[in-house]
Order: sequence, then structure tokens, then C-alpha cells
Amino acid sequence: MSIILATEVAGAVEHVFRILSTTDGQRAFWTADCNVSADRARFGFPGVPVNLETDVTAEPNALVRMRVRSGFPFWVGSSWEWELGQPTRGGATSVLFRHYGFEDGYSEVDLGHTAETWALILDRLTKFVATGEPQPFFPTSS
Repeated sequence: MSIILATEVAGAVEHVFRILSTTDGQRAFWTADCNVSADRARFGFPGVPVNLETDVTAEPNALVRMRVRSGFPFWVGSSWEWELGQPTRGGATSVLFRHYGFEDGYSEVDLGHTAETWALILDRLTKFVATGEPQPFFPTSS
């Protein structure tokens, strides 16, 4: 089972890569509670007692991949990745998102909810690249 989504964002590939591969970038569109380094990342969520811990691999200006070491049920061993394409004629960067490798037993309903959440997060990325205004899908808890 896998999730595949695609969009175009109004920014240079180098800028989009920087957003996807840094703490400040990830905090701006996904979750405000995260730390991202060149080889590891931690993602926390308000009201959720578990963090996602990942290994990070990246190909500059082309790909950012996170492989789950610990976290949500059925996610351990899965990977999500952001593959960046060359700019279009209008200067937009294509983003191909994939999340794959879920553990056996992950229900289709849960996969559907996960896909919906990733689609909403991808929309936040698109808006952040276009406006520069952070609006994390999971803000810090108040």
C-alpha cells in the first residue's frame, strides 16, 4: 500500500528543497513541533503521546526521504519522500510525494485518512512557498 500525491509550487527548486530539509521549513507547513537534521528528524503532534522518529536521506535539490524508526502504529519501516522536479515554464517546481512501506494490517480506512492528511499538508506547503507565511497543519498546542 502506498500514497502518491503531486502538485506544483510557485518557487525555485532550491528554495523548496531548503523548506523540506530543514526544521524551520517543516515547522512552517507541517508540524510546529519538529527537529530536522541532515540524517535524523523528530516530529511531534499536539495531544499525541508519541513522536515520529525518522532517518533522513536527501539528494540536494531533488529528494528528501524520511524513513520511520519509531512512532505511529503500522508506520515503523515506512518511508515518505518529497521528489522535486525541474521548474516548469512558469517557474513552478513539481513535487511528487510518496508514502509507502506500511506494516501489514494497516486498514484501507486508516490509509485513506492518512492520504487525506498528507494532501492537506501538501496544500499547506504550496501556500507557504507562495506566500512565505507559516501556517503549520499541526500548530503548537496552546
